[in-house]
Amino acid sequence: MASGAALVIAIAFAVAACLVRFGFFKSVVEGEISANRFHAIDGLRGYLALGVLLHHVVINEQFYRTGTWELTPSRLNTFVGRGSVAFFFMITALLFWGRVIEGDGRIDTLKLYVSRVRRLVPMYLASAGLLIATALALTHFRISAPLADLVSQITSWLLFTIPGMPDINGLKQTSLINTVFWSLVYEWRFYLILPFAAAIASVSRAWAVAVGAGLCIALFSATQIEWFFIGGCVAAYFVRVKAVQELSVGPTGSFVALACIATTALYQPLTYSPLAAALLFVPFLIFAAGNSLFGLLTCRPARLLGLLSYSVYLLHNWVLYLVSRMVNHYTAVAGLSPVRYWALVVPVVLATVTLSALTYRFVEYPWIGGIGKENRLRRWRRVH
Repeated sequence: MASGAALVIAIAFAVAACLVRFGFFKSVVEGEISANRFHAIDGLRGYLALGVLLHHVVINEQFYRTGTWELTPSRLNTFVGRGSVAFFFMITALLFWGRVIEGDGRIDTLKLYVSRVRRLVPMYLASAGLLIATALALTHFRISAPLADLVSQITSWLLFTIPGMPDINGLKQTSLINTVFWSLVYEWRFYLILPFAAAIASVSRAWAVAVGAGLCIALFSATQIEWFFIGGCVAAYFVRVKAVQELSVGPTGSFVALACIATTALYQPLTYSPLAAALLFVPFLIFAAGNSLFGLLTCRPARLLGLLSYSVYLLHNWVLYLVSRMVNHYTAVAGLSPVRYWALVVPVVLATVTLSALTYRFVEYPWIGGIGKENRLRRWRRVH
């Protein structure tokens, strides 16, 4: 798996290194570099999206051998996927609870939800639309279910799968076309709870909110995945402490972060547990406080992949599904040697990153950038 991971990262970084040198993407990345941001977190997103991609590539190979889409025996691969999702959840909590802290417990709820719709919905609808179109194409566009049922099935997918993930038009295992949508349900739950948690924190101590949330998670959560949101909220406090920032930067912070990640991968491979959340809180805080992991998190290709991470996350499984299905039509994927299987992965990574660059530019950015960012880009180009 190590060589496969190196291949995935090398291909993605090669494409990103080319894109970030010119035009639009150069302007956006340079703008982020000059802004007041969590710079290491910007690059971390890119590695996390690639981690989920790698996780699914390995599961996909097992699926074609066993017919079952499930975690592989590889503890490392399980951690790479689940750990990446865990870090994504901590990033969400860090950024948005940080807004609560800066607003002294107040948050503009309408602005919050408008921004989340603009950020999440357009690219999600594009991705869900690809899944729906693929399912209809694979059933030859012949309606095989009652029309009302078909409308209900499609609606469920368009609503972030909150109502469920039904098969579309009789296509069995429709969900395998894209298996990542489930995590967005947790994101939306966090956004729905955030204004209420902020209101409670504004009239009482924030630790009381954390304790109450922790008790609810421990008693009622089936997955225990919500602990990572708690970790991100706690990090939002500590990252503002100067002593934490000073201790986090430098080689010592990098080695401590790597040690905690390795410990989690070795001893908490299923990842979604309170202990794993505590272990991963340490490297996350170190990165959020400014540690760039020897520059790996702040180099320009990593920053660009961070920009593309939402599209990479939403598109990679669809690309993997189509490429694998096409190859399997001509030669059994289950019978491929490891070398030939990873050769199949090359076009998957190339197509995913390239397509993600296009969707970021033409689907995501017009909604999250708006006129203000477009004007800043034009000014940057005139100066440079």
